[in-house]
Amino acid sequence: MRKLIISFMWFVSSICYAQSETITQQALMVNQMSADAYTIVDVRSPEEFAAGHIKGAINIPFNEIETHQEELTKLTDTPLVVYCRSGRRAGIFIEALAPKGYTLKHLEGDMNKWLAKSLPVVKK
Repeated sequence: MRKLIISFMWFVSSICYAQSETITQQALMVNQMSADAYTIVDVRSPEEFAAGHIKGAINIPFNEIETHQEELTKLTDTPLVVYCRSGRRAGIFIEALAPKGYTLKHLEGDMNKWLAKSLPVVKK
């Protein structure tokens, strides 16, 4: 019975750990007009970023976290809003940075929902 309880507690904690706070598209747009605007991080590939990204976003591909350590270190005290195309890569990025003390928010619906709502994008 004890093993069952420990296994259940481990399972629940791993689910909670992987989750992060989300932010809606509307809330992000309002935030970007404030003096305390969040830093937006697009974790898609450089090609996807160039094809269209949210204004003000920086590109740190989810699989290149290690090569962007210097840039990320400067952002430790800044809330980060993370997005990708559909959520998988943003989740991996958030899971990698959460234990390091970053304040992270996941853009609800990621780029797919942003585009579905016909919100503005910047093409590079």
